[in-house]
Amino acid sequence: MSGMTGVVKIGGAEGNRLNPLVSEIAARTSAGERWAVVHGASGIMDRFCGERGVGIRMITSPSGYRSRFVGETERAIFEEAAMAYGGMIHEAFSNLGVSSEQIRPEVSGVSATRKDVLRENSGGRVRIVRGNYSGTVNRVDPSRIAGVMDAGTIPLLPPLGMDRTSSLAINIDGDRLAAAVASALGAVLVILTNVPGLLKDAENPASWIPEGELGGWGLLECYAKGNMKRKLVAAREALENGARRVYLADGRAGDPIRSALEGNGTCLIR
Repeated sequence: MSGMTGVVKIGGAEGNRLNPLVSEIAARTSAGERWAVVHGASGIMDRFCGERGVGIRMITSPSGYRSRFVGETERAIFEEAAMAYGGMIHEAFSNLGVSSEQIRPEVSGVSATRKDVLRENSGGRVRIVRGNYSGTVNRVDPSRIAGVMDAGTIPLLPPLGMDRTSSLAINIDGDRLAAAVASALGAVLVILTNVPGLLKDAENPASWIPEGELGGWGLLECYAKGNMKRKLVAAREALENGARRVYLADGRAGDPIRSALEGNGTCLIR
């Protein structure tokens, strides 16, 4: 698929296998494809918090989404952790002689809206939690990202967006950021996970769903559990806003992008 434009999202958990993905993107870029990488930061964030005596707090919303609470102290640590993980990816590309660029949130074109107040489901009761420094993507200006890709360089995007009110870099969901970037570029989106795709039975890897479309989204949502619920939200946003296709695929495969494109995952279309 020479000439294709793609966005790949890799999580930031400790133990994610960077080298196979980096090697594959390097080869694809050399063959004329254009790829951007959106990454997470959770593993390094947990480590930094542990080293500095900062507690890790996870919040479950009334609708069942689980996310990290990021207060004022955690915000600065998260920004540091996100850039550190991006630095590891940059170094991996450099070791292969491939050009990549970490794009800081101040110049990435990613703007976000801070969600100061969260609602938490705690013991069956809903409580209000204030002082949050996470938010949602509201716009991606793709000019900087596209310019880097046009120069034959691979853009690396952390899960950070610039809050319009505070002018601070805040934590945003990496899957939904990847969806917004893919939409802005009109690209293919590959979201890598630690399962073969969307599963009918979360305990049975063989129950993966090979394909789906917007017309049958209600059924797909019934199958999504845990973190897959957020990935499915991201996939829908991507398709509705201009992405060509979305693949939910296994990041543990030897060539995870090729594996996804060849049908070893869940392919979602409009």
